[in-house]
This record gives sequence, structure tokens and C-alpha cells, in this order.
Amino acid sequence: MTITLHHLGQSRSERIIWLLEELGAPYELVRHSRDAQTRLAPAALGDIHPLGKAPVLVLEDGRTLAETGAIAQYLLHKFDHANRLHPVPTSPAWPVFLEWMNAAEGAVFLPFLMNAYLRPTGLMDSPLGQFMAAERAKVLGHVESHLKSHSWFAGDAFSAADCLMGFQLEAAEKAGAISESSAVHDWLTRARARPAHQAMRKVTAQD
Repeated sequence: MTITLHHLGQSRSERIIWLLEELGAPYELVRHSRDAQTRLAPAALGDIHPLGKAPVLVLEDGRTLAETGAIAQYLLHKFDHANRLHPVPTSPAWPVFLEWMNAAEGAVFLPFLMNAYLRPTGLMDSPLGQFMAAERAKVLGHVESHLKSHSWFAGDAFSAADCLMGFQLEAAEKAGAISESSAVHDWLTRARARPAHQAMRKVTAQD
């Protein structure tokens, strides 16, 4: 039985598609569309996992696994035996890799996630909105500084950390927050040149 990825259009599950393509791992894709009015995930995702969010991975034995970071770790353990997409724990790159893998769902993601709640409720100019805008600027400054001195997030080699960070940075670019002269823009150009990223975009073009 092949693993199955439940994918919600225009969501963080794009990152797992990218990672699966980088790994060359066999998988089946089940698409879910957002509600046209609320833009929320459909109720059908709640039948797969109690939180009703994507991505959700259905394992070969039928068990489900949620949370992007956990899914990424599972896939690396299962398919990346040669450590192409994650450094060995004895490598100097290992702590850096761990930091960015977790930042993608933590400190980096939260300020951008808040936009999804602040904008429709008219709170972008509220004290909370202003605080989160400052947090987004701080996050992007940190990412820019890191990428000025590193080709990829874990160092000189592309890794799964790049896959997980991609969604936030592409969203920031769409929002006009990325300068064409920046190190982030250079990273985006190189990431999009990867065949696996292009394969992911062929998949998500149908969303």
C-alpha cells in the first residue's frame, strides 16, 4: 500500500508535495478544495483527522499522521537513507537544519499566519496587527541575514528545511515583502529552478 497525502489547495501541504518530489517517493494525492465563501478546509478533512487540516499523511498501515514537521521527519526517516535531504546528526549542519525545520512551523510562520485572522476581522491596524507586522519584519530580517551567508537554510546543501521554509517565503513575495535585490529573492530563484519544485507546481496548478 502506497502512502497517501491529503492536500488542501493553497495551503502548507504544498511543502510536503515538494519534499515527496525531492525524495522521489511513491505517493497518492487526494485533493481537497477550500469552501468558496469561508476559504476554510472542507468538512471531509475532519473525517481523515480530528483537526480537519492539511497536510495529513495516511501511512501504509492505514494510520494517519498530521503536522507538517512530523510528516517531514517521517518521510526523511523512511526515504532519505543516504541523507541527501537532511544532514547526519554528527554534522555541524545538523543543529542549523533542526532550527529551520522547526522555525518553519514556529517563529517564522506565526506572524504570517496571523494575517489570515487579522485581515478578515479588520484588525490589521489594531495594536495586535501592528505588533505582528513588526514580528514579520523581524522574521524576514533574520531570514535575509541567514541567506546572505548561506546558500540554503541548512548551509551549503539543499535540504528538507528549504522545502518547509518555501511556503512562507513565496507568500511573503506575493505580498510584496521581498525585494528583488535580496538574498531571499535569490534563494527563491534557485529553489524554483529545482525540478522537484517545478513538479510540485504542476500539481498545485490544479488547485
